[in-house]
Amino acid sequence: MAEEGRFSRAAQRLHIAAPSLSQQIGALERELRVRLFDRTPQAVRPTPAGAILVERARIILAEVDRARADVQVAGTGSREQLTLRVANMVHLVLDGPLRLAAVGIDGVEVSVSSARGDDALDAVRQGRADAAIVWSRSHPQRDLAGTVLGSVAFGIVLPLGHAYGDATTVPVIALAGEVLVMFPRSPFAGIWDRTVDHLFPDGVTSGQVVVDPNLINAPEAMLRAVAGGAGIAVGILGIADQLGIEGITVRPLEPALRLDLDVVWRAPATDAVRRLVEFLVASARDPAGFIEPPRGPGDGGRRVTATA
Repeated sequence: MAEEGRFSRAAQRLHIAAPSLSQQIGALERELRVRLFDRTPQAVRPTPAGAILVERARIILAEVDRARADVQVAGTGSREQLTLRVANMVHLVLDGPLRLAAVGIDGVEVSVSSARGDDALDAVRQGRADAAIVWSRSHPQRDLAGTVLGSVAFGIVLPLGHAYGDATTVPVIALAGEVLVMFPRSPFAGIWDRTVDHLFPDGVTSGQVVVDPNLINAPEAMLRAVAGGAGIAVGILGIADQLGIEGITVRPLEPALRLDLDVVWRAPATDAVRRLVEFLVASARDPAGFIEPPRGPGDGGRRVTATA
């Protein structure tokens, strides 16, 4: 009902009569003592209480499917299938491991697909994905179990001819008057806020952040905008300047901008999910890669924030 918006379409999808569906929903509302749908001549929409029920129902149905798959795997000895969502630009620093994940984990077959940051988290919450790799979660997004794979250094992308284009490093304080080209904030709140706060510690003025909505071709779209004179942007050091975009230069920042990569999952983790996480953590330790192991304050070791 929530997906179709009309009793007739929902009933047709369920292969039952519309009056019967209406009666069943009415009975459920009486049992719960709360209205689940607002009914108008134009459409039927979930109330706030109904929206909560819809979200929980999707999770329950996903868990049923998960339980069925686990039982079938245990009974046949076949490889367990996992779904891994990765946020934009993750493939740039984990391309090899993501390709190996499909065949490199004993007893596990991993299907990898890209997703916007917040969408990847929602997919895990709702049971549509078993795990996800995302950039710098904000505090409200830390409801899922997870661990930090490491941090990735970002530099500042400047148009050719910029005053700091030949500098060894670019001081953040020198960027106070610059226009920053960014992707939309809504699907990437954590990385968006970390980046803007780092570049403009004293705050931004109206119009100082220009949003490029082209997520499909990110980060190339932002780099082309910089080359065209729209402003400056951030890009992964060692990668942004290798994407074939002419008219830009990439320089390290002072202080450095490092953004965490988190792998997240729903607790409790299955054995297959634990093996996937262990594989990703080990892959992130590649000294030839772009990910630096996270360190706890003063302990010199990896900062692991995993919960089962």
